Amino acid sequence: MPMNLVIQERRKELGLTQEQVAEYLNVSIPAVSKWEKGTTSPDISLLAPLARLLKIDLNTLFCFHAGITQQEIGLLSKEVGKTFADKGLGEAFAVVGEKLHEYPHNERLMHVLTFQLDGLLSMSDLTANEMRPYEEQILEWYHRLAGSTDVTISNSANFMLASKYLRSGEYEKAQETLDLMPDRNDIVGSMADKFWLQVEIDKHQGKSEKAAEDLQRELQLALNKVQLLLYKMMSIELECGEFLTAKKIADKSAQMVTLFEMWKYSAFTAPLEIAFAEKDANKCISVLREMLAAMREPWNIDKTLLFNRIPAQATQPEQMIPVILSAMEKEPLLQNSSEFQELLAEYERFKDRK
Repeated sequence: MPMNLVIQERRKELGLTQEQVAEYLNVSIPAVSKWEKGTTSPDISLLAPLARLLKIDLNTLFCFHAGITQQEIGLLSKEVGKTFADKGLGEAFAVVGEKLHEYPHNERLMHVLTFQLDGLLSMSDLTANEMRPYEEQILEWYHRLAGSTDVTISNSANFMLASKYLRSGEYEKAQETLDLMPDRNDIVGSMADKFWLQVEIDKHQGKSEKAAEDLQRELQLALNKVQLLLYKMMSIELECGEFLTAKKIADKSAQMVTLFEMWKYSAFTAPLEIAFAEKDANKCISVLREMLAAMREPWNIDKTLLFNRIPAQATQPEQMIPVILSAMEKEPLLQNSSEFQELLAEYERFKDRK
């Protein structure tokens, strides 16, 4: 960060006006304004008193510490851990305070050390009263981190703030903080997950029914994703020539349907692919017959154990039957099979719905 921004941001942090800075240093207000715009720099004789006014050292004013490396941050973290082990929590906080004063604009350092101290505090045997000043300091740092332009830092800080408000019963504050966080699809490289905190907040606010339904919907989405992943994995293994591995993956995909009370149709998509890979026409027809029968059975999602809170939707899976039959008619493996022709005749009325 260039000197002009250090001066400007530190002045605002301390609640000083440009006029107050000018008066303290015996310069004009436009001079201070030019320093902050970067058009001019303070005279060398003013640097020391300016640093004292801003409560920073000259290294910070000149940004000599702006380029601290990740390796250096790791070493500082180890120093804090050793201080905690040898001298206790108070000394560890003192070390962190000194480091953050030395590197006041390095958010990565503050992020690492704040999370570290928070963890050390949770492991301490201090009473609630003894912990309070430390917790207040950590909250202050988290609030500063929450304003970071780095989405990973701000998101994880907000996550920790919301978690603390949740534990202290401040549910409105927890919700307000949670609403500042991006949804999971927008979170990149972060530990935080908005969904879980929302469930906890709803639970503590007497919205257990909503929390239970949200969990069921989340499970349904997760299972659908797992099914898709398994199918893709099976397909790739077939392309790699690993037939036995592909078959085992297909079996697991089918077992999932029974285990998690999913729509029965889903149990046959992977085995059908395996049957075609085996070039076994009879097996293809057998699996296809079971698949078509499953599509004719409505999936009463509201009657299941795992999804009974999700409102039943008016679905017509039979509409997919003509699409599947049309695709199967184009398969050379089945075209000369009399059994397949019998199956087509059995479902002729569905074919007419294309």
